[in-house]
Amino acid sequence: MQPPKLEKRPKKHKFWNHEIEDNHYYLEENWQEIIKNPKLLPQPIQDYIAAENQYANNYLKDTKKIQDILFEEMRGRIKEDERSAEMKYGDYYYYSYFRKKNKDQGHYSLSCRKFKNMKAKEEIIFDGDLEAKKVKSKYFSSVTGLSLCQKYLAVGTDKIGNEEYNLIIREIKTKKIISKGIKTSGNFVWAKKNYLFYVVLNKERRPYKIMRHSMGTDLAKDITVFEEKDPSFFVSCGLSHDDRFMYISTSQHDTDEVWFFECDQETPKPKLIKKRELDFEYSVDYHPEGNRFFILTNKDKAVDYKIMEVRVDSPSPENWKTFLEHKVGCLILGTFIVKGWLIRIVRQNFSNEVIITNLKTYEEHKVNFPNEECYSVSASPATIDYDSKDLIRIGFSSLKTEGRVYDYSCKTRKLVLKKKQIIPSGHDGNLYEQKKILAKSEDGKVDIPITLLWKKGMLKKDGNNPCIVSHYSMYGSTSDINSFNILRLSLVDRGFVSVGVNVRGSSAGGNNYYLKAKKLQKMKTFFDLKSAFDKLIEEKYTFKGNIVITSGSAGGMSNGYLMNNYPEYFKGVCTSVGFVTILLTMLNDKLPLSKIEEEQWGAPRTSKEAFEYILKYDPYYGIKSQPYPQLYFSNSLTDPRVGFYESFKLIQKIRERKKDNHPIIMRCEIDASHAGSSSRWDYLKKDVIPEYAWILKLFNKHKA
Repeated sequence: MQPPKLEKRPKKHKFWNHEIEDNHYYLEENWQEIIKNPKLLPQPIQDYIAAENQYANNYLKDTKKIQDILFEEMRGRIKEDERSAEMKYGDYYYYSYFRKKNKDQGHYSLSCRKFKNMKAKEEIIFDGDLEAKKVKSKYFSSVTGLSLCQKYLAVGTDKIGNEEYNLIIREIKTKKIISKGIKTSGNFVWAKKNYLFYVVLNKERRPYKIMRHSMGTDLAKDITVFEEKDPSFFVSCGLSHDDRFMYISTSQHDTDEVWFFECDQETPKPKLIKKRELDFEYSVDYHPEGNRFFILTNKDKAVDYKIMEVRVDSPSPENWKTFLEHKVGCLILGTFIVKGWLIRIVRQNFSNEVIITNLKTYEEHKVNFPNEECYSVSASPATIDYDSKDLIRIGFSSLKTEGRVYDYSCKTRKLVLKKKQIIPSGHDGNLYEQKKILAKSEDGKVDIPITLLWKKGMLKKDGNNPCIVSHYSMYGSTSDINSFNILRLSLVDRGFVSVGVNVRGSSAGGNNYYLKAKKLQKMKTFFDLKSAFDKLIEEKYTFKGNIVITSGSAGGMSNGYLMNNYPEYFKGVCTSVGFVTILLTMLNDKLPLSKIEEEQWGAPRTSKEAFEYILKYDPYYGIKSQPYPQLYFSNSLTDPRVGFYESFKLIQKIRERKKDNHPIIMRCEIDASHAGSSSRWDYLKKDVIPEYAWILKLFNKHKA
């Protein structure tokens, strides 16, 4: 079977004395209509997608048996009726769970509550399986919000995957619909007096406006609370933990502006805390007992952030006072407040820690965890109530240890196990080995953390093990390369070394780790990844040409650069919803993310320097006439973040120029989002297992 072809209609663009060509520019036409209604996609493109999916299925047809085995393996590790730990809110305990799998059930979770104690009768307030059946679509995503009086539920549904939600409000007891027809980005917040604040998307799919709906009234009477005019800033809203204040945040990636107001005001009058200033970051938490805001900020060059405080009645920056000094190398990832306590999550020496401050005595202590080399921790309030009775909730896992959820007493400093991840088919962490190693960057300036997991007795340490490397390192986002992954065990149990890497572009080594690899320094991300691969080869965990790399979204630019410039390192490259036509996307300022992302990659429309630098690493314009490793792509037709056409363009150009006989595989999902399929079982069957089967086939391990 020959690989599918798209009609070429070359279009030349001239910028800064450069002429660049886009062979398939027409794929972007009418994207705003298509993302709302995929049926409007021109028939030739629909036919092309069908042909690509058939081509992929044909290549993978000899993996059907191993795909069935993988599904049963993975299903066996998932507790089908998985239940969350409960959270208290007033007189109720809230929790969620799944039904066991059958044809129409077990795909989506149920949200439930019990009155006063967990032995009371269960009340289902949201049934994901039932709601999905109602929309009559193969894709179903939902967001829900409980009113402060706990009598009403706001339910937003997306049945296409374009991240625009149709919102209704219904009474929990009677199921009566009170309001309907609200369109939102999915960010909405209940407030006092049964007000509902929600964020609206503009025609470019950017969250730009906050509206307020008064329950039961005509939508035409909804009022505009805030509107952002700058297309490079996105808005969001949130509520203080004690329910007093509504926050409005309008931000770029590294620039913030926050407003607040009493959420029960008849006419909202947002008050500005600090006017936006390029590269000035801040966020706020309200502390009722002191009637003050705690402010997490990079003010005064606090690159890894410090905590300041200010009274609510005079919040402007000249009144800010330092509460916790900046400490270089100790990055504050976030803070939250429960009554009497300030909790901060920090990262230092490539590991996360949770630190508790008593807001009466100012004494602080660190939460102690089991002694493992590669572990992952998280922290959040233990109750929806502001007064949590000194409790916070802690999540813990490691590469070889399944997840646990604890309630931690800030007062007694004791961890109480609330939930342990159950692996029905069984799991013994002692059968696996985990390790953290450090590589040195090519310029010698930073260490690069690498975590590894393998099954005992299967690591030869002679360089012959297949190696699968996961990476991202974009926007300062740091992948959790230390956490337990039940799916990856299907490869580890077959002799793979599973590797996670965070390089510059992430904030793994502090915020400078990120800041030194953006805009005109972005290529440090790619060079650091190469240094990580060299370290794996040097330490004989694998050999050059025996590595498979996986990434997605903006991580696709790294995959693209690496396969164009170091193809000899890889057996295969897997890219999901890949951002791979950076220059063309950034030159089109009508696309959803092009303006806000100028802060990350530069502004090629207005800067020759930015244009020429992006051109150096852009995957589409870096394609060469050379042999390539085997390539696997997946994407979604209605993805609002990365256009489906990006990988289409890249694939067509590589097929035209490459000097090898390797098939390039692409699967385009019609019923999915940027995050993939919505059902937990469809996600396994459509997103995970075909990719794993493809990887196993690369190493001739697909014969069951």
